[in-house]
Amino acid sequence: MDSLHKYLATEHGVVKNYPAYRDHDAEVGAITCFPAGLKENGGIFCHANAWAVVAEALLGRGDHAFRLYRSFLPAAKNESADVYTMEPYVYSQFITGKEHPHKFGRARNSWLTGTASWAFVAISQYILGVRAGYDGLEIAPAIPSEWDGYQVTRVYRGATYTIRVKNPQHVCSGVKTIRVDGTKISSNVLPIAPAGATAAVEVVLG
Repeated sequence: MDSLHKYLATEHGVVKNYPAYRDHDAEVGAITCFPAGLKENGGIFCHANAWAVVAEALLGRGDHAFRLYRSFLPAAKNESADVYTMEPYVYSQFITGKEHPHKFGRARNSWLTGTASWAFVAISQYILGVRAGYDGLEIAPAIPSEWDGYQVTRVYRGATYTIRVKNPQHVCSGVKTIRVDGTKISSNVLPIAPAGATAAVEVVLG
């Protein structure tokens, strides 16, 4: 991931490959037919960017994860709308990469992507860190260190969990304590509450 930040990450998202192909290669295939910086050839494929966010979150590097998340987030493009050129409320298939000679940062093919679903998974399950498992809800945040905390309400197997996360030491990850309805538990997997029940969860990072 350090190499990703060195070679692939840009202010508009992570390019798919670098350097881009400059000549057609019949063995490599169609990717080499696109100009440098467009689509699969050095472009910023938004769908795959969400997986980079997940990877950083799994490493516990919340600052990096959130920065990558915002880099291709349409709603964060208002200050560069003249460059981005697409709707601010929907993801695009790709954003032109850094090796394109004229249009770096321009989005194309809005509505034609699975990015929205994967971006929601990245922010909710990996940055906010509330994800379903067989044995219960796992709590594993990877957030920006500047955040004081946040709250999530999650319905899981018919029960409603109100999860309040506090970050007094301003860390990116690491669960210090979890209490469910006032009782401290020994792991970061919440006990499964009966369907129809509510559970108040307090998480302290550190």
